[in-house]
Amino acid sequence: MCIIRLKHIIIMLAVILTVSAISFAAHTTVQISSPAEKSVSVPILMYHSILKHSDGNKYTVSPYAFEGDLKFLNNHGYTTVVMQDLIDYVYNGTELPEKPIVLTFDDGFYNNYYYVYPLLLQYNAKAVISIVGSYTDEYTENCDTNPAYAYLSWNTTREMADSGLVEIQNHTYNLHSLDDGRMGCGKKSTESTEEYTAMLTQDINSMQEKCLENLGKSPAVFTYPFGCASDESLDVIKKLGFKASLSCEEGVNELKHDPEQLYLMKRYIRTPSHGAADILQN
Repeated sequence: MCIIRLKHIIIMLAVILTVSAISFAAHTTVQISSPAEKSVSVPILMYHSILKHSDGNKYTVSPYAFEGDLKFLNNHGYTTVVMQDLIDYVYNGTELPEKPIVLTFDDGFYNNYYYVYPLLLQYNAKAVISIVGSYTDEYTENCDTNPAYAYLSWNTTREMADSGLVEIQNHTYNLHSLDDGRMGCGKKSTESTEEYTAMLTQDINSMQEKCLENLGKSPAVFTYPFGCASDESLDVIKKLGFKASLSCEEGVNELKHDPEQLYLMKRYIRTPSHGAADILQN
């Protein structure tokens, strides 16, 4: 009799344990680790002036050299994208092409319209031009279109932007200089953080308003003159709503879905002797 009762107790315990295990499993979420998120490699090339004769200026590239870059990119599977494409990838998960690359032009020289824009149309390529507002205002008024030294007007800027191939970004309104002890939009040693923040905010907002008035939209990207950035400037850029910024530090950008990676993005300067093939194959 004792043996039968012991067997009965063992069976009951087994049933209770089985039911408990099923109940626990039903209320427990099993955490499965996902594979590490892959990054997308995005090189950015930095151009300035495009002229047939550079006169030894490392910031001036010939239109033939630029066309050679476009041919190289086409032949090696690269697809030109603009900064908004990178922003959409990071924030919204919008897919990028297999080998994305960004072509940027700083300062807003008129020769970007005279030489670069026709080549963009011919090769169906995209580019980012960061303009200085005071220069654009000046050359809108004086109507000077000499490719050797003139800057874009608002009309030529608007024409390129409306094509869908050119994205216009903010390169300050009037801080592209080395005057008065300030390098670009850098902070002076004699300035307080409050003074600097007020100055930079006013200048950048002026440029945003100019672009909105003349182009119908404000830039989402800030391009640092001479690459002069600081912790204070980064705070201002973020507070003003910019989604990305461009530096002059060289290197490839590895993008995931982290918005912080869009700030101070690296760029390779394209010099007369250092083309796309040299940069991208090293």
